[in-house]
Amino acid sequence: MPSTNILIIVAFLIGAVRAASGNSTISVQGPTIVSVVFRYDPNKVAAAVAGGLYAIASLCLFMRLFMNKAWWGLCLPIASTFMSVGFFMRIPMAMNPNSLPIFMVQQLFTLLPPAAYLAFNYILYGRFIVNCVDRRYSWIKPEKVARYFVISDITTFLIQGGGGGLEASTNATSDKLGANILLAGLVIQTLSFAFFMILVAHAWRGILRDGFLPRQEPWGPILWILMFSSTAYMIRCIYRVIELAQGNGGYLITHEIYFYLLDSLPLLIGICIYIIYWPTKYLETSAKPTNEMTGRY
Repeated sequence: MPSTNILIIVAFLIGAVRAASGNSTISVQGPTIVSVVFRYDPNKVAAAVAGGLYAIASLCLFMRLFMNKAWWGLCLPIASTFMSVGFFMRIPMAMNPNSLPIFMVQQLFTLLPPAAYLAFNYILYGRFIVNCVDRRYSWIKPEKVARYFVISDITTFLIQGGGGGLEASTNATSDKLGANILLAGLVIQTLSFAFFMILVAHAWRGILRDGFLPRQEPWGPILWILMFSSTAYMIRCIYRVIELAQGNGGYLITHEIYFYLLDSLPLLIGICIYIIYWPTKYLETSAKPTNEMTGRY
C-alpha cells in the first residue's frame, strides 16, 4: 500500500505538471466566463489526471472506511469523491467556457471538499484525546473541538461568499471592497486552522512532558499523521491567501500549474496518508482504561 500511494503522488505530479505547463495562457478568442475568472484555458488532460487520481484515492478511502466500519470518517471519502467530480467537470468547462451552470458546479465541487478534509482532522483529534490519552492535554474540550472549528470554517466561508458577491459588481469601489473582504475571510480561515495545529502541538508537547514516548505507544502514529496531513492542508491555505492577495491578474492565479502543484497536490497528499494509516486501527487498540493517563505523572 505505501508503494501504491507513492506511485499515485508521482503520477499526479508528472501528469499535472506536463499537462498544465503546456497550456497556461489566455485564449486568443473573445473573453469567456472561464478566461475572465482563471485567465487561462483549463487543460483537459491535467483535469483528467487529477480527477482520476482523486477517484482512486476515494475508492481506497471508502475501502478503508467500510473494512473498519468507521462511519464517523465518512466525510473524507465523500469529499474526495466530490473533488474528483470537480476535476472531471473542468473538462466540459474547458469545452464550454461560457456555460455558467458547468462553471458553478466545477467551482462548488473543488472549493467545498477541502472543508470536509479539515473536519475529518478535527473529529480525529477529539477522538484521539478522549479515547487514547486524557482531556487535560487539550485546551478545548475535545468533544467540542470539531463543532467550534467547523462553525469557524462555515463563518469564514460566508464571509468569503459575501466578498465574492461584491467582487462581481461592476462598481470599482464595491469590487475592491469585495476583494478585501474575500481576502480577509481566507486569512481568518487560515489563522483558524493554524490555531488547530497549535492545539495538536500543545497536546503533543504535554504528552511528551509527562514522560510518554508516542513511538512506543499504540496511539503514537495518530499524532504525526494529524500533523502531517494538517501541514499539507496548510500549504494549500497559504497558497490560496497569496494567490488572492496578488489580485485577479496575479502570477499564481494566471498559471494553472500552480493550482495543481500548490492546491490540488497538497490536498491529495493530505488525504492519501489516511489510506496508508487509517486511524481507526490506532484508536481501537489504544482505548485507555479509566484514569490510566491521569495516574502517570
